[in-house]
Parts: sequence; structure tokens; C-alpha cells
Amino acid sequence: MKLNERSVAHYATCNSPPDKTGFLFKKGERNTAYHRRWFILKGNMLFYFEERESREPIGVIVLEGCTVELCESESEEFAFAVKFDCVKARVYKMAAESQAAMESWVKALSRASFDYMRLVVKELERQLEEVQGERLLQAKNKAKKHLSQVQGAEAGLRTAAPSLQNAAITGPLQEGLSSRENGVSWSKNSGVANGVSEGCAWEGDCSARAEGVRPPPVPPRRKTNGGSLESPVSPGTGCFSKLHDWYGKEVAELRIEWLQSK
Repeated sequence: MKLNERSVAHYATCNSPPDKTGFLFKKGERNTAYHRRWFILKGNMLFYFEERESREPIGVIVLEGCTVELCESESEEFAFAVKFDCVKARVYKMAAESQAAMESWVKALSRASFDYMRLVVKELERQLEEVQGERLLQAKNKAKKHLSQVQGAEAGLRTAAPSLQNAAITGPLQEGLSSRENGVSWSKNSGVANGVSEGCAWEGDCSARAEGVRPPPVPPRRKTNGGSLESPVSPGTGCFSKLHDWYGKEVAELRIEWLQSK
């Protein structure tokens, strides 16, 4: 892969924030000695400079299709290698100043390639789908539960509707039938004279009376004067017989006076 040197140099030294920076010891290709270099990691590109204050990088490593492995040689302390899958590809060996620095650089370089980012994105998408699937399943279960409750309530209303209709129909019928007894009906007269009820009129037919059908009992009289049945004109006439005798006596006296006047 060919890179434009000016574009690469500008990208290495521009103000874009780097992913990691620090000193590492890099092993030369011809001169196998380790040289201390300043490294800057941006994206999948690892730039190295001769000094920290250098304006242009002396090299760049594109971290695609590579693996980062630790060196097993005892003479190379805190060393690791960047290897590529190609047959004739160069192996870059570097060493850190401490165990912590080596682990930090190995982790950062292993995660710098776009291939790794694709795996991360796929994993995040899979987790997102699982979360969305769980939420969708919960929403479906909640909707089914609510639907079953609504259907149960509707079934209960359908079951109770006939009884409510029968109650609404039989109520007025019972009220109408309660006013009739033994085939006859009673109706109260609205007129009241001198605070005394005029009684009730029997509206049954004559045939019923001829067959020995007894009229229903007389309804209780309306109470007046604080619940007393006494006549306001003649005290002591609380019951019907006394009241009848009192009025009958007055009628008899009036009849005698009329006869004598003739």
C-alpha cells in the first residue's frame, strides 16, 4: 500500500487527539540494536519519531491484519512483536520500559485495527438486538396480559347483563302487582276533611264479591296532629268506633230536629 508522505506527516503532527503516546525501544531491521523512539498511535496508524520534538515521523506502521505477541526471549525484557499474516512481511519488535507500560501498549495496539473495531461493532449490535428483543417480548407479554384482563371483564359483563335486564323488568311488574290483592285493587282518595282520612274505595268487580272473595285489609290511616287519631273537634275519639258513634249521634240529633220542625 502506497501512502502520500506529506499527508501522513501532516496527520501525524496535526492537532487531532492521539489514542496513545510514549517512548518505546524499537529494534532496527538492519541494525538489530534497540533504539529509543517516540511513538504516537492514531487510529490504526502507529507513528514513530526519532525525538519527541521531531516535526516529521521517520516511519509508520499500519496496524491492519496484524497480531501483537509477547517475546519469549529472556534477554528481551518487556518486549513484544507486531506480526503480519503475509509471508515476507516484516516483524516489528519493540520493548517498553516497564511491565505496566508493555501491557498498556499491547492492549492499545491490539485494539487499533479496523478489523477489531468491526468485531466490537458486531458484538454491540448483537447485544442491542438481545436487549431490544427482551423489551419487545416483555411488551408483548404485557399486552397479552392486559388483553386477557379486558376479555375477562367483557365476559363478566355479558354474563351479568341478562340478570340485570330481568331485574329491571320484574321491578316495575312487582310494583304494579303489589297494588292488587285477591283479584281487586285499592286506591286512596286524595281528599282529607278536617285532618281525618276519608278512607279507601274498593274497585273490585261485583262478581268477585259475589263469589265470596274478601277485600284486602284496610290500609293504616294517615296520622295527623303529631301521630294522634283523635278528632280535632271531639277529643276522646281515637278509635274508629268512637268516631263513628260521635258522628252518628250528631246526625241523629239533626234528624230529630228536622222532624220536629215539620
